[in-house]
Amino acid sequence: MSRIVAKTPSKTASSRKADELTFRSSTEATLGVELELMVLDPETGDLASGAVQILKGCVQEATLRDHVSAELMQSMIEVKTGVCRNVQEVQNDLFPVLRRLRNLARSMGYDLAMAGTHPFHRPSNSAVFPSARYDRIYDRLAYMIHQRVVFGLHVHVGVPNGDMAIGVMNVLVQHLPHLLAVSANSPFWQGIDSGLASCRTALFRSLPHAGVPRYFPGWKEFRAFFRVMRDCQAIESTRDIYWDIRPRPELGTIEFRICDVPDTLATTLSLVAFIRSLVVSSQRLLDERPHLRRGDMRRHWIAVENKWLATRYGLDAMYIRTPGGKRRPLKQDLNDLLHRLSPIARENGDDAFLAGLTTSEQFESGADRQRRLYRESGNWQALICDMTERLSQVLDSGGKTVANDSTEAGDVSSGNQKTGRNALQNGTNGKGRDD
Repeated sequence: MSRIVAKTPSKTASSRKADELTFRSSTEATLGVELELMVLDPETGDLASGAVQILKGCVQEATLRDHVSAELMQSMIEVKTGVCRNVQEVQNDLFPVLRRLRNLARSMGYDLAMAGTHPFHRPSNSAVFPSARYDRIYDRLAYMIHQRVVFGLHVHVGVPNGDMAIGVMNVLVQHLPHLLAVSANSPFWQGIDSGLASCRTALFRSLPHAGVPRYFPGWKEFRAFFRVMRDCQAIESTRDIYWDIRPRPELGTIEFRICDVPDTLATTLSLVAFIRSLVVSSQRLLDERPHLRRGDMRRHWIAVENKWLATRYGLDAMYIRTPGGKRRPLKQDLNDLLHRLSPIARENGDDAFLAGLTTSEQFESGADRQRRLYRESGNWQALICDMTERLSQVLDSGGKTVANDSTEAGDVSSGNQKTGRNALQNGTNGKGRDD
C-alpha cells in the first residue's frame, strides 16, 4: 500500500489517466487510517473556522506536516497515518500526531473533538476551505455543500489487484450495516434529535456518486464505468466517487468510508481491526472460491435497505440476511460475525482491539451516549465537554489504556469459533441455503 499522504510529481493528463486505472499491488493487508476531527471554539462549544490557522502551524512541525491535512470545511481537519502493518502500528502512528495537533490547536484558541456531526452547529455558518478542488465542489453542490459538515472515519486496506478489490467489495457490501451501526455517532443535527443513529449517513445520501457501491462483476467493468464517468466530466478521479467502499488503485487499497467518526479512540481502533479482519477473511474465501468474486447483485439491492435500517436504528435494527427475506437482530448477527473473525484477528495480532466490539449490555454507541447525556443534562455543553474530555483523557495518558479498555469492554473471542481460515464462508455469501 502506498503512503496515503505521499505526493507524486507532476504528470501529463494522459499519464495521470493511465495511472488512475492501474492497480498498484499490495502484497499484504496493510492499513492506513484517516480521521476527520471537529475544530471547536472552547468557549461556545460550536464549530470554529480554525483549520487554516492550525494548518499553518502544522507546516512548522515535523511530526504534523505529513500527517495533517485540510478538509472541505474550515471547521474540519483530517489526521492520517502512514502505511501500518497492524492496528497496534496504527495506534502508535496516530496518537502522537493527535496529541501534538490537539496541543497546537489549544495554543491557538481551539479544541478538537470526535463525532459524526456537531450536535447544534448551523452548517450554513461553516466556511469552505480555500482550495481549487473544494471551490469546484462548491460550484457543483451549491447550498447542498452545507450537508457535508459531517465527520467520518476512513480505513484503507491493501489488496493485491483490481479483481480482488472488486471481489472483496462484492463480499463485504452485506456487512456495511454492521460497521455503520457500531460507529454510529451522529444523532443530532442543528440542535434537533434526528431520530437516527447516524444522521451523517442520511445527509451524505443526498450527494452524487455516494452510498452503496454499484455492482461490478470484476475490475474490467469498473474500469469501463470509470472511463465513461470521467469522459463525461462527471468525475475527475476515484476521489470523486464517495461510495461506502471504493477502490483506490493508485494506493493499492480498498477504502471503507461507511463509518461515522466514533465516540472514542478505542472504538476507532476496534473498527480498524474489524475492517482488516473482514478483508483478510474475504480474500481467503475468494482465493478458495474464485467464482464468488463476481458477487451476487441481490446483495447490493438488499444492502441499500440494510444500510438504512442501521442508519435509523443502529444496533437495534432487524437485519435482512438473505434475498429470501430472512431477518435477525443486527446485534446478534454482529456478535456471530465477530466470533468468526476472532481467530483471524488473533493471527494478525489485532485481537486485543477487535475484542472491544461487544454487543453486550456494556456496549453503548456514540449515538446512544449523546442522547443519554443530553436527556440527563438538558444542555449541549454536557455533550461537548464529554467529547473533548474523552479524547483528551486518552491522549494525556499516552494512549496506553486503549487496548486494555477495548479488551475490558467485552471479550467476544470466547466460545465456539470457526478456525478463521474462512470466517465468512458460513455467513451469507454466494447462493447458499439461506437464499
